[in-house]
Amino acid sequence: TSSESKLSTNTDSENQRSFTRKNYVRIEKLSPGETISLNSTDTTEWKKIPGIGSSYSSRIVKYRALLGGFNSKVQLLEVYGINSEMYSRISQYITEDTNFTKIKINELEFKDLLRHPYLNYGQVQTIINLRDKKGNITSINELSMLDEFTKDDISRLQPYLDF
Repeated sequence: TSSESKLSTNTDSENQRSFTRKNYVRIEKLSPGETISLNSTDTTEWKKIPGIGSSYSSRIVKYRALLGGFNSKVQLLEVYGINSEMYSRISQYITEDTNFTKIKINELEFKDLLRHPYLNYGQVQTIINLRDKKGNITSINELSMLDEFTKDDISRLQPYLDF
């Protein structure tokens, strides 16, 4: 019949598609006793920790940049997706260092202060208003007397503030 002759059967070679093979570099994981530095390690080095892949390493490095560096490795618990179970598995591979940037509270503009994860809009507004009224803020005690700052806020901020 004429309709049967118009049908064509695809051969295997017609159905094959060309795929480009990506070459992935396998990253060797750290052995127990080996460590990386909390604040000077890039995403590639973070991936050497068992349980840390591309997503976690990227989140850690981005959050570290927002903070200006980690004051303590416990702050890794603030990174999205890292819970206490994961933290207890990875903390043995991390050494702390004090290489972090302090917030120049009397010099930075509103938008720059607001970038820090430990400061919210109301707190930054209060800091700016206080500076405008009194001049330079001289100590953490001045902030601790303000309603906008809880004891937890003060303890988290203290290592980062430069007066």
